[in-house]
Amino acid sequence: MQQEEVVQDEAFNQILQKVIVEVNGFFELKEYIGAKKPSFNFIQTSFSNIVDQGNNRANLEQNVQKILEELLRNNVQRLFIRVFFQYLKTNQEQMNLRQFQNSGIAKIWKELQVQELLDFIELFDLKNLITEKQLHQHFKDLLYKQKFDDAYLFYTCIKLPQECFNKLIEQMLANNDASKAADFIKKQHIDPANYPKLVERLQRNCIKYMSKEHPWYKNEEMLLYQQQLLVNFCEYAYQNHMQKEALSIIKRNNLINIIKNPVQKQQMQSDLQNGFEEIPNPLFVKDEFKPVEEFINNEIDAYLNCKDFGYPENQIIFIDKIDENYFDAWKCIHSSNAVGYDCEHVTPWTKLDLDGFKVCFVQIATSSHAFLFDYQKLKDSEEFKNDVRQLLENVGILKIGLSLKDDLKHTVNYLKLKNIKIGSIVELQSCFKVLEGDQKLRSLAYISEFYFKKKLSKFDTCSNWEYRPLRKAQAHYAALDAIISLQIYLSMVGKNNQALENLKQELSLG
Repeated sequence: MQQEEVVQDEAFNQILQKVIVEVNGFFELKEYIGAKKPSFNFIQTSFSNIVDQGNNRANLEQNVQKILEELLRNNVQRLFIRVFFQYLKTNQEQMNLRQFQNSGIAKIWKELQVQELLDFIELFDLKNLITEKQLHQHFKDLLYKQKFDDAYLFYTCIKLPQECFNKLIEQMLANNDASKAADFIKKQHIDPANYPKLVERLQRNCIKYMSKEHPWYKNEEMLLYQQQLLVNFCEYAYQNHMQKEALSIIKRNNLINIIKNPVQKQQMQSDLQNGFEEIPNPLFVKDEFKPVEEFINNEIDAYLNCKDFGYPENQIIFIDKIDENYFDAWKCIHSSNAVGYDCEHVTPWTKLDLDGFKVCFVQIATSSHAFLFDYQKLKDSEEFKNDVRQLLENVGILKIGLSLKDDLKHTVNYLKLKNIKIGSIVELQSCFKVLEGDQKLRSLAYISEFYFKKKLSKFDTCSNWEYRPLRKAQAHYAALDAIISLQIYLSMVGKNNQALENLKQELSLG
C-alpha cells in the first residue's frame, strides 16, 4: 500500500513548536486538527520533524508530563495523543521516561482511554504505582458508565480476575445487550453453560424474531430437534394470541411437562383437557414435489418449478450412502462440462449455540439430473471426499452458483479437505453485473425472475434441513436452487460467451 505524500504546513509546525518548547498553544492545536482533519501520517511526520530540530528533543523530554496533562485538560483529539505516545514508544530507549514516576504522572491514568492507558503504563513503567484496588474501581466505573467495549478491553489487557468478566456479562444482560455479551464470551472461549440467563435471553430473542418472520407451522418444523426452543416458541405463541396453535404443537410433540411457568402450564393443561381440538400442521398433512406456496396458499403456476426446465421428480436423486445410485451420480457429474452447485445448511440458532454451523446437503445439477448428497451421512466417507475434490479441482467442469465461494468454503471446511485449488468457478452475481449492467448485488430470486419471468420460491430457505426424510417440497426447493443456477448460466451464454469466459475464477482453500 502506497504511503501518502506528506506536505509540510508551516502554521502547523509553529503550533507544534509552541507545544513542545513552551507547553502552550493547545487550543490552537485542537482548532487546527478539528478544521484541517490531518491524517495520522501527516501529524506523525510533522511532529517528528519539529522534535528533531535543534534542542527540541531535550525540551520534549523535559516537558513530557506537562504536555500530556495539557493535551488531556484541553481535550485535544485522541489522534494527537496516539501520535505523541507513538513517538515516545519509538524513542523510549533514548529518553529517560522513568524520571516521571515520582512526579505524580501516575495520577492522570484514569483520564486516558483504555489503549492509551496500556501504552502509558508501559512507557512510564507504572505497574507498581497503580494499585489493584484502583484498577478494579476503574473497571466498575466503566461498567457504571455502560462503556462495555472499554470495560472488556480493560479486562483483557489488564488481566483482571474472572469475577470482573462475570460482572461485565451481568451488567450487559441487565442493559439488554445480550448479543454483544455473547460475542465477548465467544472471544474468551468460555462455556456458555456458565451463563444460563444469557443463553435463555438469546433463545427468547431468537423465538421473537422467528415468530415475526415465519408462520407458526414453519417454526414448529424448524424447531423439531431443538426441544427447548420449541417449548419457548409455544410459551411465546400462547401469550401472543396463538393459543390453539401453541397447544397443538405441545400436544403433538408431548411438551406439556417441559413448560417452565407453573401458572401457564396449569392453564395449558386445563385447555388441553377441555375438549381441545388439535390444529394439524399443513406442512405435515400435505406435501407435493413443487413450491410450498402452490399447495399451502394455492398460488398455482406462480413459481418456477423443476419440471419447467425438464427435471421431473424421478430425476432428482437423494443420495445418503455409497451404492449404485451414488456411483451413477458421480459418473454423470464427472462427465459434465458444467454443473449448478448449492448447499443447504443449518446456522446456529443463537451466537452461543454449541452445535454451530452445519452443512446438511450439497446439491449438484447436471443437464439431466439433480443430485442431493446428504452431508450428515456422507461427510466421513473418504470416497465421497475424493469425488468432491475431483469435481472441485477439475477445470474442465464449470461450477456455477450464487455466492458460490461461500458454499465452496463451507464444503471444504465441513469435509476437512486440505490443499485444494478449485478451478472454473462461475459467480452468477458477477456475471449478471457484467452482462446486464446492474451494479447491485442481486439475489438468486431476482436474477431468476429477470430471465424466466416467474418467482423463485424461498419458503424453504430456513426449513429444517436435518429433517429425515425430507419433505417432497424441500427436495424440490433444494434441487431447484442448483438447477436454476445452471439454467441461468445457459441463458447468459447466448448473450456474451466471451465475457463469461473472462469471469471464471479460482479459489485455493484448506
